[in-house]
Amino acid sequence: MSLLPSLSPGPVGLLRELAGMPVTFARLAAGLSGLTNASPRGDGHMVLVLPGFTATDHTTLPMRHYLEDLGYRTSGWNLGWNLGITPDDELKLEQLIADLADEHGPITIVGWSLGGVYAREAARRRPELVRAVVTMGTPIRGREGTEWIVRWFRLLNPAAADDLTPEGAERHAQPLPMPMTAIWSPRDGVVSGPACRVREEDEGPLAHNVRVDAAHLGMGFDLGVLRALSEALAATAAVAAA
Repeated sequence: MSLLPSLSPGPVGLLRELAGMPVTFARLAAGLSGLTNASPRGDGHMVLVLPGFTATDHTTLPMRHYLEDLGYRTSGWNLGWNLGITPDDELKLEQLIADLADEHGPITIVGWSLGGVYAREAARRRPELVRAVVTMGTPIRGREGTEWIVRWFRLLNPAAADDLTPEGAERHAQPLPMPMTAIWSPRDGVVSGPACRVREEDEGPLAHNVRVDAAHLGMGFDLGVLRALSEALAATAAVAAA
Protein backbone atom coordinates (compact mmCIF):
# COMPACT_ATOMS: atom_id res chain seq x y z
CA MET A 1 0.00 0.00 0.00
CA SER A 2 1.28 3.45 -0.91
CA LEU A 3 2.19 5.87 1.85
CA LEU A 4 1.55 8.78 -0.49
CA PRO A 5 -1.65 10.76 0.07
CA SER A 6 -4.08 11.32 -2.78
CA LEU A 7 -3.33 14.77 -4.13
CA SER A 8 -5.30 17.24 -6.22
CA PRO A 9 -3.10 19.17 -8.66
CA GLY A 10 -2.48 22.70 -7.46
CA PRO A 11 -0.48 24.76 -4.97
CA VAL A 12 -1.57 22.60 -2.04
CA GLY A 13 -0.56 19.45 -3.87
CA LEU A 14 2.80 21.04 -4.68
CA LEU A 15 3.44 21.88 -1.02
CA ARG A 16 2.50 18.38 0.11
CA GLU A 17 4.82 16.91 -2.48
CA LEU A 18 7.67 19.12 -1.30
CA ALA A 19 7.07 17.92 2.26
CA GLY A 20 7.32 14.29 1.13
CA MET A 21 10.56 14.64 -0.83
CA PRO A 22 12.88 13.60 2.04
CA VAL A 23 11.11 10.22 2.13
CA THR A 24 11.56 9.84 -1.63
CA PHE A 25 15.28 10.63 -1.38
CA ALA A 26 15.71 8.20 1.52
CA ARG A 27 14.05 5.40 -0.44
CA LEU A 28 16.24 6.16 -3.45
CA ALA A 29 19.42 5.99 -1.38
CA ALA A 30 18.36 2.74 0.27
CA GLY A 31 17.07 0.97 -2.83
CA LEU A 32 18.96 2.22 -5.87
CA SER A 33 21.70 -0.41 -5.80
CA GLY A 34 19.21 -3.25 -5.63
CA LEU A 35 17.08 -1.68 -8.35
CA THR A 36 20.07 -1.34 -10.66
CA ASN A 37 20.93 -5.00 -10.19
CA ALA A 38 17.34 -6.06 -10.92
CA SER A 39 16.74 -3.79 -13.94
CA PRO A 40 17.12 -4.82 -17.60
CA ARG A 41 20.49 -3.95 -19.05
CA GLY A 42 20.85 -1.21 -21.63
CA ASP A 43 22.09 -1.57 -25.20
CA GLY A 44 24.45 1.41 -25.06
CA HIS A 45 22.43 3.85 -27.14
CA MET A 46 22.20 7.55 -26.28
CA VAL A 47 19.43 8.84 -24.00
CA LEU A 48 18.84 12.59 -23.84
CA VAL A 49 17.03 13.68 -20.65
CA LEU A 50 15.09 16.97 -20.49
CA PRO A 51 14.26 18.50 -17.06
CA GLY A 52 10.89 19.76 -15.89
CA PHE A 53 9.58 23.29 -15.50
CA THR A 54 11.88 25.52 -13.36
CA ALA A 55 14.43 22.69 -13.15
CA THR A 56 17.94 22.15 -14.56
CA ASP A 57 20.08 19.19 -15.59
CA HIS A 58 21.09 18.79 -11.94
CA THR A 59 17.66 17.34 -11.16
CA THR A 60 18.12 14.59 -13.74
CA LEU A 61 21.57 13.49 -12.54
CA PRO A 62 20.34 10.52 -10.43
CA MET A 63 18.22 9.29 -13.34
CA ARG A 64 21.10 9.61 -15.78
CA HIS A 65 23.55 7.91 -13.42
CA TYR A 66 21.09 5.03 -13.04
CA LEU A 67 20.77 4.68 -16.82
CA GLU A 68 24.55 4.84 -17.26
CA ASP A 69 24.96 2.08 -14.69
CA LEU A 70 22.60 0.00 -16.85
CA GLY A 71 24.81 0.56 -19.87
CA TYR A 72 23.25 3.53 -21.66
CA ARG A 73 24.97 6.73 -22.68
CA THR A 74 23.20 9.86 -21.44
CA SER A 75 23.16 13.59 -21.92
CA GLY A 76 21.46 16.55 -20.27
CA TRP A 77 19.90 19.24 -22.38
CA ASN A 78 22.56 21.88 -21.55
CA LEU A 79 20.10 24.79 -21.70
CA GLY A 80 20.09 25.76 -18.03
CA TRP A 81 16.79 26.37 -16.24
CA ASN A 82 13.71 25.10 -18.02
CA LEU A 83 11.53 28.20 -17.97
CA GLY A 84 10.06 27.39 -21.35
CA ILE A 85 11.89 27.07 -24.64
CA THR A 86 12.39 30.21 -26.70
CA PRO A 87 12.77 29.93 -30.50
CA ASP A 88 16.56 30.21 -30.10
CA ASP A 89 16.62 27.47 -27.47
CA GLU A 90 14.45 25.28 -29.67
CA LEU A 91 17.07 25.51 -32.41
CA LYS A 92 19.83 24.73 -29.89
CA LEU A 93 17.97 21.66 -28.66
CA GLU A 94 17.39 20.44 -32.19
CA GLN A 95 21.09 20.90 -32.96
CA LEU A 96 22.02 18.94 -29.83
CA ILE A 97 19.75 16.10 -30.92
CA ALA A 98 21.31 16.15 -34.39
CA ASP A 99 24.84 16.13 -32.95
CA LEU A 100 24.07 13.24 -30.59
CA ALA A 101 22.39 11.24 -33.34
CA ASP A 102 25.28 11.92 -35.71
CA GLU A 103 27.72 10.50 -33.16
CA HIS A 104 25.64 7.70 -31.64
CA GLY A 105 22.79 6.93 -34.02
CA PRO A 106 19.09 7.63 -33.34
CA ILE A 107 18.54 8.58 -29.72
CA THR A 108 15.81 8.23 -27.11
CA ILE A 109 14.51 11.42 -25.53
CA VAL A 110 13.19 11.27 -21.97
CA GLY A 111 11.22 14.31 -20.81
CA TRP A 112 10.08 15.03 -17.27
CA SER A 113 6.94 17.19 -17.02
CA LEU A 114 7.37 20.23 -19.33
CA GLY A 115 10.53 18.57 -20.63
CA GLY A 116 8.28 15.89 -22.08
CA VAL A 117 6.37 18.50 -24.08
CA TYR A 118 9.63 19.55 -25.71
CA ALA A 119 10.77 15.95 -26.13
CA ARG A 120 7.60 15.08 -28.08
CA GLU A 121 7.75 18.18 -30.25
CA ALA A 122 11.45 17.75 -31.06
CA ALA A 123 10.82 14.12 -32.02
CA ARG A 124 7.90 15.20 -34.19
CA ARG A 125 10.09 17.68 -36.06
CA ARG A 126 13.08 15.34 -36.51
CA PRO A 127 11.75 11.76 -36.45
CA GLU A 128 14.76 10.43 -38.35
CA LEU A 129 16.97 11.30 -35.35
CA VAL A 130 14.79 9.86 -32.58
CA ARG A 131 14.06 6.19 -32.05
CA ALA A 132 11.79 6.55 -28.99
CA VAL A 133 10.30 9.04 -26.54
CA VAL A 134 9.48 8.55 -22.86
CA THR A 135 7.54 11.16 -20.88
CA MET A 136 7.14 11.37 -17.11
CA GLY A 137 4.26 13.39 -15.71
CA THR A 138 3.87 15.28 -18.99
CA PRO A 139 0.45 16.67 -19.97
CA ILE A 140 -0.32 15.08 -23.33
CA ARG A 141 -4.11 15.24 -23.71
CA GLY A 142 -4.24 19.01 -23.41
CA ARG A 143 -3.66 21.33 -20.50
CA GLU A 144 -6.42 20.17 -18.17
CA GLY A 145 -5.30 20.47 -14.56
CA THR A 146 -2.33 22.68 -15.44
CA GLU A 147 -4.07 26.06 -15.51
CA TRP A 148 -2.37 27.21 -12.31
CA ILE A 149 1.08 26.35 -13.74
CA VAL A 150 0.26 28.03 -17.04
CA ARG A 151 -0.20 31.34 -15.21
CA TRP A 152 3.32 31.05 -13.77
CA PHE A 153 4.67 29.97 -17.12
CA ARG A 154 3.26 33.00 -18.94
CA LEU A 155 4.74 35.34 -16.34
CA LEU A 156 8.20 33.77 -16.44
CA ASN A 157 8.55 33.39 -20.18
CA PRO A 158 5.84 34.93 -22.39
CA ALA A 159 7.96 34.22 -25.47
CA ALA A 160 7.59 30.47 -24.90
CA ALA A 161 3.80 30.44 -24.54
CA ASP A 162 2.96 29.04 -28.00
CA ASP A 163 2.63 25.50 -26.64
CA LEU A 164 0.04 26.75 -24.16
CA THR A 165 -2.46 27.87 -26.77
CA PRO A 166 -5.34 25.54 -27.71
CA GLU A 167 -3.68 25.02 -31.08
CA GLY A 168 -0.36 24.12 -29.46
CA ALA A 169 -2.05 21.74 -27.03
CA GLU A 170 -3.93 20.00 -29.84
CA ARG A 171 -0.74 19.61 -31.88
CA HIS A 172 1.06 18.18 -28.88
CA ALA A 173 -1.67 15.57 -28.33
CA GLN A 174 -1.23 14.06 -31.79
CA PRO A 175 0.53 10.66 -31.89
CA LEU A 176 4.22 10.30 -32.69
CA PRO A 177 5.70 8.16 -35.48
CA MET A 178 8.09 6.35 -33.13
CA PRO A 179 7.63 4.28 -29.91
CA MET A 180 6.25 6.46 -27.13
CA THR A 181 5.81 5.62 -23.43
CA ALA A 182 3.85 7.90 -21.12
CA ILE A 183 4.64 7.35 -17.43
CA TRP A 184 1.92 8.87 -15.27
CA SER A 185 0.71 8.82 -11.68
CA PRO A 186 -2.82 9.18 -10.30
CA ARG A 187 -1.19 10.72 -7.21
CA ASP A 188 0.43 13.56 -9.17
CA GLY A 189 0.01 16.72 -7.08
CA VAL A 190 1.19 19.13 -9.78
CA VAL A 191 -0.34 17.96 -13.07
CA SER A 192 -3.54 15.97 -13.59
CA GLY A 193 -2.40 12.33 -13.86
CA PRO A 194 -5.00 11.28 -16.48
CA ALA A 195 -3.94 14.22 -18.68
CA CYS A 196 -0.43 12.68 -18.79
CA ARG A 197 -1.59 9.57 -20.68
CA VAL A 198 -1.74 9.09 -24.42
CA ARG A 199 -5.32 8.94 -25.63
CA GLU A 200 -7.04 5.56 -25.71
CA GLU A 201 -7.55 5.75 -29.47
CA ASP A 202 -3.81 6.30 -29.93
CA GLU A 203 -2.65 3.38 -27.77
CA GLY A 204 -1.09 0.50 -29.67
CA PRO A 205 2.29 -0.89 -30.72
CA LEU A 206 3.85 2.59 -30.83
CA ALA A 207 2.21 4.21 -27.82
CA HIS A 208 1.33 2.99 -24.37
CA ASN A 209 0.82 4.25 -20.84
CA VAL A 210 2.57 3.09 -17.68
CA ARG A 211 0.95 3.86 -14.35
CA VAL A 212 3.21 4.43 -11.35
CA ASP A 213 2.64 5.48 -7.75
CA ALA A 214 4.77 8.60 -7.44
CA ALA A 215 4.69 12.30 -6.70
CA HIS A 216 5.29 14.64 -9.63
CA LEU A 217 8.34 16.30 -8.09
CA GLY A 218 9.81 12.94 -7.15
CA MET A 219 9.46 11.12 -10.45
CA GLY A 220 13.13 11.41 -11.33
CA PHE A 221 14.08 9.99 -7.93
CA ASP A 222 11.34 7.39 -7.47
CA LEU A 223 12.35 3.73 -7.61
CA GLY A 224 9.13 2.67 -9.33
CA VAL A 225 9.49 5.34 -12.00
CA LEU A 226 13.12 4.47 -12.63
CA ARG A 227 12.20 0.82 -13.04
CA ALA A 228 9.39 1.75 -15.46
CA LEU A 229 11.85 3.89 -17.41
CA SER A 230 14.39 1.09 -17.72
CA GLU A 231 11.69 -1.31 -18.89
CA ALA A 232 10.44 1.19 -21.48
CA LEU A 233 13.96 1.66 -22.82
CA ALA A 234 14.54 -2.09 -22.95
CA ALA A 235 11.28 -2.55 -24.87
CA THR A 236 12.19 0.06 -27.45
CA ALA A 237 15.66 -1.49 -27.76
CA ALA A 238 14.00 -4.80 -28.64
CA VAL A 239 11.92 -3.04 -31.31
CA ALA A 240 15.02 -1.34 -32.74
CA ALA A 241 16.88 -4.64 -32.90
CA ALA A 242 14.01 -6.48 -34.63
